[in-house]
Amino acid sequence: MSETILGLTVDDTIVQLPIDRLVIAGWVGKDSAALQKHIDELAKLGIDPPSRTPTYMNLAPATLTTSSQMQVVGDSSSGEVECVVVTARDGQRYLSVGSDHTDREFEQYGIPASKQMCSKPVAAKAWAYSEVEDHLGSLILRSWMLVDGQQHLYQEGSLSDNLDLTDLLQNIPDSCISAGESFCLFCGTFAAIGGLKYGEHFEFELYDPILNRRITHGYDVEVLQQFL
Repeated sequence: MSETILGLTVDDTIVQLPIDRLVIAGWVGKDSAALQKHIDELAKLGIDPPSRTPTYMNLAPATLTTSSQMQVVGDSSSGEVECVVVTARDGQRYLSVGSDHTDREFEQYGIPASKQMCSKPVAAKAWAYSEVEDHLGSLILRSWMLVDGQQHLYQEGSLSDNLDLTDLLQNIPDSCISAGESFCLFCGTFAAIGGLKYGEHFEFELYDPILNRRITHGYDVEVLQQFL
């Protein structure tokens, strides 16, 4: 089994974490109306609704990156801000923020494949999970999209709007992750403000209003030209 090394700065110390599994949780909203809104967004693209919620998609950890650059093969891909839980082989757990960048055009043919096609950017900074475990619901996720040179607030929501992270972690199917394996769990997102957009730059943050701190990251999206 291949592994990916994810370097995260925790309390000014760089921790090099081998990652055995990458799992993407989907359809995690508590609010049924908001959840339906996100499903409706995807339905407009011809994507069938899930057979269960939440869903867990097992992807290649090689797609994880802390880079500020991304290359894609089409102009119909976009990011989704999500909190990211990293569980090390020794059981230590960390919290960061990432983007579940997805090829929307291909999503109608297969959701896991459309996600596998794109890198999964993660901020290079993380907090010890124990430092936020008692106030996870107060954490706020935001993202911004740069479209034709204009920046727009793209997503915003509190973790309290989604299923509890403890429940998400506990309900990962047993066959998804083997005992002793390290894994990175993307914990779900929110509907886009004003609908899905495609842009040249994506920024996102995880904000902790209790401890007044934030983790931020951003990346440029380059669409590779094709000569077919």
